[in-house]
Amino acid sequence: MSEQPDPTELSSAAFLLRLSARPLILAGGGAARAGAYYELALIAEKLDAPVVTSWNGKGTVSDRNELSAGALFGAPEARAALESADTVLAIGTTFDAGPGDPDLNLPAQMIQIDSDPAQIGRRYPLRLGIAGDAKVVLAGILTALEAPNPLKGVADRTSIEAANRTGPRRAGEMREAARSRAAAEGSEQLAALEGIRRALPDDTSILHRHPGSAAWFYPFFEVTEPGTWLVPTNPDYPVAEAAADAGGASGTTVTFCEEDELTPHLQELEGVEEPASLVFAVFTDRADAEKESALTRAANEAGLSVAITSGIGELENALRRAAASASHTIIESDLGWGTPA
Repeated sequence: MSEQPDPTELSSAAFLLRLSARPLILAGGGAARAGAYYELALIAEKLDAPVVTSWNGKGTVSDRNELSAGALFGAPEARAALESADTVLAIGTTFDAGPGDPDLNLPAQMIQIDSDPAQIGRRYPLRLGIAGDAKVVLAGILTALEAPNPLKGVADRTSIEAANRTGPRRAGEMREAARSRAAAEGSEQLAALEGIRRALPDDTSILHRHPGSAAWFYPFFEVTEPGTWLVPTNPDYPVAEAAADAGGASGTTVTFCEEDELTPHLQELEGVEEPASLVFAVFTDRADAEKESALTRAANEAGLSVAITSGIGELENALRRAAASASHTIIESDLGWGTPA
């Protein structure tokens, strides 16, 4: 059982958040690992606060939630929004956006929640730090926010009228600006992500292990169901383990990966209990004959079906068939992935 946070700290956090005019929430991998999906969405709604996530925090809020800006931490759009907020509620994040990422100019009024006390205030100065499980702490802050406002006559973000809400607009501006920037050099990649999303039921579990497309999938692939975006805990995260960890109700786990990852994971298939099914979507740039020979051989040895695809449409159709088949499948795709500007 998680240790209960100090009620005084929870009340202080609620007090600060009530007075914020431009709050913003930053959710990291700690929020996802704690399963704080429901609590995070409720707090965002109460505060009318956009939610930005790190790559590890992707999926903590549905990408169809009007307050979700997406996994844009480190992107210029999120940087500007974080620096213009008057209060940042940071949950389970180390604030690391990537190698060489400069420090942000964050507001003085920042609240940080982390299960590791050593992370509290490590990167940025704080107004308030709370060590504890994100789900438990957020539930406590929610309870404190639902209590009567002790400051009568003072603006209260928890009772803001719908007509005065700015959170959806602020979140939408971040999403649209980031997408426009990426579309300038990656319209094909964005179209591919839309096709992949159409092909797979929302409750399909996704394990992304293809570094070349990470800069596209993390910010722009739509995730709507809690627990369906699987973040590898280490480079050798077994796909069989991922299938067991998956939160998707469909029973299908789709792994986007490089070909050299196939062999060790194909050996694990015996550990995947039916009716769970695994789909390996492999991105390569080899000639068609070479693809067919290598993948067909690997599929035959593992007792899997295989589909060699070219272009977005064929990949989408192959994924749709694989998700509906309830069987293990390898799909080859020739889509190329560059890094968006």
